[in-house]
Amino acid sequence: MYNTVYFEACTTHRLEKKDQFCIDCCISLCSNCLPIHNHRFNPPHKIVKIRRYVYCEVIKRQDLSKHFNCSGIQAYQTNKSKVIFLKQRTQQQQPQQHNNNISSNNNNSCIICQRSLPEPLSLYCSIACKVDQFLSFFLSLFFFLYKQAYMVRTNPSFCLN
Repeated sequence: MYNTVYFEACTTHRLEKKDQFCIDCCISLCSNCLPIHNHRFNPPHKIVKIRRYVYCEVIKRQDLSKHFNCSGIQAYQTNKSKVIFLKQRTQQQQPQQHNNNISSNNNNSCIICQRSLPEPLSLYCSIACKVDQFLSFFLSLFFFLYKQAYMVRTNPSFCLN
């Protein structure tokens, strides 16, 4: 989802921009392709609308939470809806404080890219950061279990210790 290109012209409907995403097929669609796409499948596929906010792709938290655990991802208020960013946002240069007596009220940052986060309970700035965290965790777990299985195969007394 977060590696997909959005808001480019549709190859079929050249005047339309791709602003829909099919979760089941992992493709972007324009609004004119959507009825044709859903007609092919029974039941219809899970589709979410991608929006723009501050020149970045976002998705309404309410829409995505039906299909994905959005907990821990920083949400922002826009047009009376909470949205979350799909991709990591570039770090903004923040002026450094030279006076050590001045303390920041917000020391919370994304655990992946260290971007500053307004909400203290947020762990991630975007869907991409949350997915990266889980992928690295499962990759580490896979290598740990693989190493353990190798140790048991090569040294059967290993599991008796």
